[in-house]
Amino acid sequence: MGNVREAIDHAKQAMAHGKEGHAEELVKHAETSLQFAKMGGRGLHLSEGIDHLNEAIEHGKAGHADVGTEHVEAALQHLLSEVE
Repeated sequence: MGNVREAIDHAKQAMAHGKEGHAEELVKHAETSLQFAKMGGRGLHLSEGIDHLNEAIEHGKAGHADVGTEHVEAALQHLLSEVE
């Protein structure tokens, strides 16, 4: 669960930066979160979280911090469900 908890921590940081409109920082933390999430196992919520992190990264790279943040928020909910 340690990897998932690290993924959650970085997703929270990505979300905070996204809400500030910092797309580059959102991408940086979402990518780190994604790496930890991929090491976290194979749960359904984990898989959904990974999908949303990928979407967040894609939108963040396009400069769309708002949409990226929405995907990070969704990813975070799935990651949190994985550790409950």
